[in-house]
This record gives sequence, C-alpha cells and structure tokens, in this order.
Amino acid sequence: MSISFTDVNWLALLVCVVLGQIFLTVWFAVIFAKPWASAYGVASPQEHTRAIPGYTYGLGAACVFLLSFGLQALQSRLQISGIAGGVTLGVFVALFFAFSTALPGYAFLKRWRAFALAIGSQATLVVLLSTVLAVWPR
Repeated sequence: MSISFTDVNWLALLVCVVLGQIFLTVWFAVIFAKPWASAYGVASPQEHTRAIPGYTYGLGAACVFLLSFGLQALQSRLQISGIAGGVTLGVFVALFFAFSTALPGYAFLKRWRAFALAIGSQATLVVLLSTVLAVWPR
C-alpha cells in the first residue's frame, strides 16, 4: 500500500488548522472552561490558563496540522469524499485510534472527567476535520 503525499491540498490543510484551533479554543476556553479547570485541580479557568506554557498552543496547532494531513492522505488513498464518507472515516479514526490511545493515559492518571472532556473534543475534532476535507473540492 502506498500513500501519495504529492497531491496535498495546502489550502484545505490551512483551513483545517484554523478551524481546529478555533474549535478547540471554544471547547476548552468557553463551553467547558470550568469543568476542564476543575478536572485538572485548579480553582478557575483563569488559573488553568496561566499555568499553560505558551508553546503548547504551537504544539496544538502542529498536531492539528498532522491530524489534518494524515486524514487527507487517508481520504485520498481510500477515495473518500462527501459528507457521509468524511463522517464515517472520522468516527472510525476517533474510535479506533483517538479513543483507544487516549484512554490508557487518563486511566493511569485516574482523570476520568478530564478524559471525557478531552476525548469528546478529539472525537468531535476528528469528525469535523474529516468531513471538511471530504467535501473540499479536489
């Protein structure tokens, strides 16, 4: 099996990175700010934000890029397109890769609420980006 990296749609990847960063910011800083801070044992979202090193935002953007790049390569190889194809691949990746690799780390830490919030964001992000990429004109 070979995956071609020559037909990369850089504009679609850029849109996915921006969309992903906006989504994650809204998820963790707006919708679930208090539960997320609480899950990490701090009193407030502001305290949690102060404790986060600035470079982690760059790492997050790089990871969203890698995720988008990988999804685009898989979709190209598997010839996936359309909303249904994007959602199906997104759910598959979220369940069989994201969920199964995130659960052990959070289980060892006994951070179940943090796991629920994190995997919720990751699963939603994977499905969102997979769908965007699958409907993007090639």
